[in-house]
Amino acid sequence: MKRFSEVIRGISCSVVAFLAISAFGTASAADYPCSSVEWIVGWGAGGGSDSFARSMAPGVADTLGVPVRVINMPGASSIVAQEEVLNRPADGCTIFSITPDQLTNEITGLTELSHTDLQPIMRAHVDIGMMHARKGGEFGSWDDVIAYAKDNPGELLVGGTGAASFDEIVVNIVFGAAGVEFRYIPYEASKEMHADLLGGRLHVVYDEVSVLAGMIEAGQVAPLIVLAESELEKFPGVQAARDLGYQVPPSLWRGAAVKGGTPADAVKMLEGAFMAAADTEAYQTFEEGRLLNLYPGRLGADGFAELLAGEHKMYADVISGLNAN
Repeated sequence: MKRFSEVIRGISCSVVAFLAISAFGTASAADYPCSSVEWIVGWGAGGGSDSFARSMAPGVADTLGVPVRVINMPGASSIVAQEEVLNRPADGCTIFSITPDQLTNEITGLTELSHTDLQPIMRAHVDIGMMHARKGGEFGSWDDVIAYAKDNPGELLVGGTGAASFDEIVVNIVFGAAGVEFRYIPYEASKEMHADLLGGRLHVVYDEVSVLAGMIEAGQVAPLIVLAESELEKFPGVQAARDLGYQVPPSLWRGAAVKGGTPADAVKMLEGAFMAAADTEAYQTFEEGRLLNLYPGRLGADGFAELLAGEHKMYADVISGLNAN
């Protein structure tokens, strides 16, 4: 027999789902324009984007009243998957997992495809980033990092994954706001970066909370600053970028989109289905397990579109500055 709290939770989720569907439009097998939906993920099975899609797809299917099948199509930082989506009809029968890669791929010239070719549906969550140092190392606080950088211009070594990547953009925004010089060290894999941090070959690394939570709990790594508007309840005492007067850089996020030109009714039904799916137990468990619920991240279609436009400009400005140097 279910406990009373479990029953109440189930009722609450049902009420929230009903409200979401009412707000964004109803959908059923009778009125959704597709007999089935394919959700194309530009990354391999088992990764963050794949797990996100598979945790949310059942809830989307329940609301739409049609099957939603997740298909992995990795390659070229999800460009292969994006090309596939844009080569299909704009009918709402194909969903695409969108991440900041769609912006950086476009701006750095890896593809001629544009984020404006897509119609945003929903941003589900953000994966908040932090700047981290080795626990027990020379930097016990963010002030120590800034003091070292000022005393040793250009000698502070900051690690991140990829060159001209999301990580490098974020690092440049943060240290640009702090007004200090540094040297960015790009890594192909975060595991190698973490090893260099623990081995004293890096001073600071940028990474998401979900990635380094285990090392923080093990006492290997110390978070110094959270790149958000305010402190996180889970990490009391870790200063937020906004509290220091810094421009808050973008966060890593995941969401869903369809091909531009998809009929407005289908977009509205998909938006409602995604909003309802985000309140299901399966998706909530996914968020909690990966610490993706530490900071508000959910946006509907209009808010997501506005965010994409703003972040595209921010990324373009930073990358233009990198190229000028």
